[in-house]
Amino acid sequence: MKNRFLAKSKPEQTIAEHTEDLLREYRKLKTIYPNIPNLDWKLLKMACFFHDFGKLNTKFQNKIMQAINTQCELLPDHLQSVQEIPHGYLSCAFIPLKELPDDDSRRILAQAVYYHHIRHKVEFTDLKKTIKEDLTQYYSDFAESLRKLIERDGFDSYTITPPKIFFWKFVKKRLKMDNRPEATKRYIMVKGLLNKIDHAASASIEVEVPGSNLMAYLEDYYKRDLHSSRNQMQNYMMAHQNDNNVIIASTGIGKTEGALFWIGNSKGFFTLPLRVSINAIYKRIHHTSDQNGKGIGYKAVGLLHSDTEVEYVKSDLYSKDYYEQTKQWSMPLTVCTLDQILDFVFKQEGYEQKLAILAYSKLVIDEIQMYSAKMLACLLIALKEVTRMGGRFMIMTATFAPFVEDFIKKLSIPFNKNAHPFLKQVNGKSVLRHRVQIMDDQVRAEDILKNKNDDKILVIVNTVNKAQSIYKALKNAGEEARNRREVFLFHSRFTKADRSIKEDDILRMGRLDNESRCIWVTTQVVEASVDIDFDVLYTELSDLGGLFQRMGRVFRNRELTDSHINVIVYTGGKTAPSGISAGSHSVIDKGIFDLSKQALQALSTESNPVLFSEEKKMHLIAKVYTTERLRQTSYYSDLRNYLHLLKNIVEYDNGLDKNIQNLRDIFNQPVIPYQVFLREQEKINKLRYKYDETLNHKVSEEELKKAKEQRILVRDKIRSFTIDIPKYRYLQAIHNNRHVNEEDVHLGDYLVFPVVDYPYTSEIGMEFNNELGKFRSQEQFI
Repeated sequence: MKNRFLAKSKPEQTIAEHTEDLLREYRKLKTIYPNIPNLDWKLLKMACFFHDFGKLNTKFQNKIMQAINTQCELLPDHLQSVQEIPHGYLSCAFIPLKELPDDDSRRILAQAVYYHHIRHKVEFTDLKKTIKEDLTQYYSDFAESLRKLIERDGFDSYTITPPKIFFWKFVKKRLKMDNRPEATKRYIMVKGLLNKIDHAASASIEVEVPGSNLMAYLEDYYKRDLHSSRNQMQNYMMAHQNDNNVIIASTGIGKTEGALFWIGNSKGFFTLPLRVSINAIYKRIHHTSDQNGKGIGYKAVGLLHSDTEVEYVKSDLYSKDYYEQTKQWSMPLTVCTLDQILDFVFKQEGYEQKLAILAYSKLVIDEIQMYSAKMLACLLIALKEVTRMGGRFMIMTATFAPFVEDFIKKLSIPFNKNAHPFLKQVNGKSVLRHRVQIMDDQVRAEDILKNKNDDKILVIVNTVNKAQSIYKALKNAGEEARNRREVFLFHSRFTKADRSIKEDDILRMGRLDNESRCIWVTTQVVEASVDIDFDVLYTELSDLGGLFQRMGRVFRNRELTDSHINVIVYTGGKTAPSGISAGSHSVIDKGIFDLSKQALQALSTESNPVLFSEEKKMHLIAKVYTTERLRQTSYYSDLRNYLHLLKNIVEYDNGLDKNIQNLRDIFNQPVIPYQVFLREQEKINKLRYKYDETLNHKVSEEELKKAKEQRILVRDKIRSFTIDIPKYRYLQAIHNNRHVNEEDVHLGDYLVFPVVDYPYTSEIGMEFNNELGKFRSQEQFI
């Protein structure tokens, strides 16, 4: 039986053919991004060439041939007692390491190939025996199979010598930053980009999609749709394209477009904390201007978060290549959640690929003030690693906390900061939009009902329970008491389907040109990146950063020209507002709340409302959020501790501290309310049946694509019946016998949506404060 030197079974492909695919993607990468920092192109090319040679071993070839044809004749295995050696380890035996100029280059190349897959450890004696007694018997025929490839790709200067164990001394001790920093940077680039190229070749996608001149699209967009040119802030970003920047600028001044100008024709990642914001930014970049809004029309952009597939299918943009290119970070521009990027800071096996890509990219961080201590710690360490490798970043914010700047400086992260904030101006003057009254009391429905003047009232509170309580009180007061205003409720505890309807409604009614008379009671789901413009805001205090975000939903696109009070802030009185406590479930650190309350009360009282200019907001953040003031808060302590843990992580250490492994610090469980399950049971059963149908074998590629899209849409439809509740609430449901486990919705073998019987209506959402009996009769909900 002759060794066919196969690399893959589906599709069937030889080692030479697969190697040729890698070299093609290598050339493509070098053409598109020729100036990647810390990269030795020669070592990367050699890694691509030699990385899979070890697959010619008998055990691997027999495994591949059996996958192709279970009845085929196998190669005789003379090493039955020896365990199978991962092919990456064996590939190193073929590399002509002696021809490289120094030991660092030998270490970099040998380790990049040796560890390009995460595999089990092996006994040295088995490794040596396989090289000496198995690989050598195929060497001559294998070298002949590579002749054409060698001649075409310029490897004729290297001798493909018989396999040897010479490489072993270069892989025993792994390269790490603490022992050989410069060599480790070069290693990260070769290893990371070898993985990227290998994944692209295996998936038959482009390692990098060529950009199509984002700068030209932006310039055309400004002339065609905005009828304007770049403003002062955007010109500043253009002048600092090669720098790391912290940009402090007021809301509505064009930071998004400025960030795109800063990215220019480089590879870029644009991050935001919320999926709804990310989807909106993606559409603004990707879509062309039409009746639904203005768009840049730049198609070389990807959308990356947990629901990417669904968004692509719904937008009729889904294709295997587009989705895979997005997942593999191959698009010139990617709009994504930060958690899609940051896990490389844990330095587990395979972390090099993300870090290597970021080393030749620009990273935009928007809404930095919204991140938890855990997330912020990961971000700061990520910025340190990325800039050390040659990548660049830009932080955009309306309010930049001094304590964050202090941490950036302590970590020796280089950056520029504009000397003076960029402010939105009209006729050369800063726009005044908010007059604020501070009430040292609890927010009550009676206060809102006293308002007879404003047409559109926004109420933002800290917790869902408080929102439900205020809504019920307003609803029960009657239409006349509300001055004929409709009242609506919006929070995170609605099913995705109901929440989507409410999002559309608040965006429609919240437009400046919409004349609806309404009261919307909400939680912080409207704090950031929701483009609404209400007449007046009644809000509980969380902290200054959150307050200023909430204020951005009132007089968002207009100037306050009279003595009208359009923001009323409730600081709680003798007891804190809802959701504020010293416990772990507090919506904001209690110490930060206290500092925020003190700062506001020093400025304004019930009898002394104050005009809040953009400068005043920035000044207040700079005054309150200092290292000295925050040092005693739990948030500051947590941030410092997480930074210490992250800075001291040892590469490839499997004993990583469990306290920092969940980046998002959100422990949620998607569940289906029992009432919704009963109401939609027939539809759910049809969807389950449709999902099972798509799992059947399909003949053509077109049928496979349709089946895949169908499964994506079915999953999304089932998810539309779910709510994400805190994990502890789900565990309470189990403990209190509220988990209706016999009705759990299963899709395939692995996906399960639990059904729970907490009370739910499309008007109020899910309620946790009603602990009456179980709801097992559909008649109770009609």
